[in-house]
Amino acid sequence: MAKKINTPEFGPLSGVRVVFSAMEIAGPFSAQMMAEWGAEVIWLEGTSYGDTIRVQKNYSQYFRRNLHSLSINIFSDEGKEAFLKLIETADIFIESSKGPSFARKGLTDELLWEHNPALVIGHLSGYGQYGVEKYMKLPAYDHIAEAFSGYLIQNGDVDQPIPPYPYAGDYFTGFTMLSATLAALYKAKETGIGESIDVAMYESLLCVGQYYMSDYFNEGKLYPRQTNGKDPMCAGVGVYKCSDGYIVMDLVGWKQVQGMLTQMGEDHLLGKGDYPEGTQMILGDTSHAKYLEEKFDIFFAQKTVAETEELFTKLAVAGTKVLTIPELQEKDQYIARENFIEWDSMDGNKVTGINTIPKFKKNPGKVWRAMPNRGMDSEAILSELGYSEDEIKLLADSGIVKLTAEK
Repeated sequence: MAKKINTPEFGPLSGVRVVFSAMEIAGPFSAQMMAEWGAEVIWLEGTSYGDTIRVQKNYSQYFRRNLHSLSINIFSDEGKEAFLKLIETADIFIESSKGPSFARKGLTDELLWEHNPALVIGHLSGYGQYGVEKYMKLPAYDHIAEAFSGYLIQNGDVDQPIPPYPYAGDYFTGFTMLSATLAALYKAKETGIGESIDVAMYESLLCVGQYYMSDYFNEGKLYPRQTNGKDPMCAGVGVYKCSDGYIVMDLVGWKQVQGMLTQMGEDHLLGKGDYPEGTQMILGDTSHAKYLEEKFDIFFAQKTVAETEELFTKLAVAGTKVLTIPELQEKDQYIARENFIEWDSMDGNKVTGINTIPKFKKNPGKVWRAMPNRGMDSEAILSELGYSEDEIKLLADSGIVKLTAEK
């Protein structure tokens, strides 16, 4: 088929084609990352309405860049036919829906593999593709998955759980899908046999939330939520208020524990009892943990942020100022690593956002295109798949595809 859409060659995923049908954050996030690493990514949007992310005018510009937009009803007979032709050209397909929705509508893994045996298929849902039936039709967003996974109950204050904003569950799930699809792609390239991946949002959060859970599973110990930004497991770990702002500290390592307690005049506790030589952390259930936590609060309250950071450097303690968002763009490290960039939206307006991450030394990622208007690439993609101008017009007239480049 003649190439009708063009993606510049760059990045470690150059030559990989990804198709995704998903809305909002979790599902598209993984495809977006691949687009910034050089993959050619085709974004499937409905014809009746677009991705709800478009309501967020600034955020959407960041998380829908480098994409090609095909507006199509893939569940209609004609749309399904075009979709399967597109699948024949893809390496990865990612969809996000309620449980096994695609299978229910006839787009099974087996059908996709009939058209492309090496296809990597990523299914993303709140509760998975199988399990207790009542969950298979339930919608799920970030907060729902956090609540169901046990992740949310561990965050907030004593009186109320508070979600970790902004939308940590979506991003954890997106990274899960990203790593899983690339692992499967590696195997598919080696064997010629595709894979189907079942990513349940709550399971991604269960995985990253198990840190505190492990003590309950093995010892029956539950850690309370904290009101003061401190780690429930250790003293000397968390947020502390200085005279002119906030710092965060992770007091880890014998040298660091010894140095900090000496500065505070509490070194008499070291080398005996719960804190023998070589103590790496001040565990929360040790004899003087509560006492030392109170001393840390008093100690830092009498210092400025600058004085505290200087002390951290002197003692090799991991810690830093809690930066405000307005401070980020002027921060020397951010400038040195070019963490913020500017590009033009499809309307010609300037957009400022985060640069691509991580830093690939030999095959760097880049931003080469703004978020496409809905359906602006439909005609080119269908033409590439072998549809004539008349056939494309007929699909558009019947509402199966949308050609108008809408915002």
